[in-house]
Amino acid sequence: MDIENIISVFSRLSGSDEETSVKFRFMCENARDYILSHLKPDSDTGSCGSKLEFAAASLAYYRYILWSIAESGGDITVGDVSVKSSSSILANAQKIYEQAFADISDVFDSGYFVFEVV
Repeated sequence: MDIENIISVFSRLSGSDEETSVKFRFMCENARDYILSHLKPDSDTGSCGSKLEFAAASLAYYRYILWSIAESGGDITVGDVSVKSSSSILANAQKIYEQAFADISDVFDSGYFVFEVV
């Protein structure tokens, strides 16, 4: 996964300029490392590289929103948009994150157990 692609997608998701996005490079790297550490053994990641990068960017974006809320006490500014109630922007970030991870579920091992009746 190319970190520059992840940062570019993160920048588009967050509505931030490149300078701001570079400040959060560590979040993008951390998200990339998280995904790489949870890939299923022997999975074909070559065919879903862009989905993996998007999932990493969406995870970084979700964490960025959480960070922004914690730092500001509830009111956040993302790009040119100022939000007084952060619940809607957090919910949207979570939906993006959840859908991105659903898209990579064939190669991503979440570590969750599923109990089924046999």
